[in-house]
Amino acid sequence: MVALQIGAQDMARLQRTLERIKNGVPKVLAPAINRALAKGRTTVKREIRKDYTIKAKDIPIAVRRASYGSLGGEIVIQQGMLGLDKFNVRPRGVQHGKKRRPIFAQVKKGGGGIIQSAFYIPQGGPYSRIGPSRFPILKLATIGAAIMASQPSVGPEVNKQMGDTLALRIDHELKRVLAGA
Repeated sequence: MVALQIGAQDMARLQRTLERIKNGVPKVLAPAINRALAKGRTTVKREIRKDYTIKAKDIPIAVRRASYGSLGGEIVIQQGMLGLDKFNVRPRGVQHGKKRRPIFAQVKKGGGGIIQSAFYIPQGGPYSRIGPSRFPILKLATIGAAIMASQPSVGPEVNKQMGDTLALRIDHELKRVLAGA
């Protein structure tokens, strides 16, 4: 978990500087927090993609933004397993006849393997049969985004990037509000 906090001394300095401007502190902090959250979201996706073969758009992350009334925000990573089709799977497409090749799936960079009993449905991804009969079939799933984001290499980098961005954006927003007053 990554948490950013503004120290008491910094908050007192902001309040002294902006005491004559109505809603001065929220006008400075809300945009700065939102920019830091956006940077954190990007960094989480970038760090996950260093180890896993997933596209950035397929990582389910949402951002709850800060507002003037509520100066808190959070990055929410959805729980649950991701489908194997979000990762590197070959061949993509229906295989017919004697030239049918087995499905190769790669979740982590440098890994991967063949899934002998799997077959590919173009709009649904790789599936496998549960029993000896034709039905039922089971969609193949793998690791969840929350587990990928909890890797030791992700948290410190996200914390660093968000802290740097928050510090820069507070200074920028402070100059912007003072210039507009």
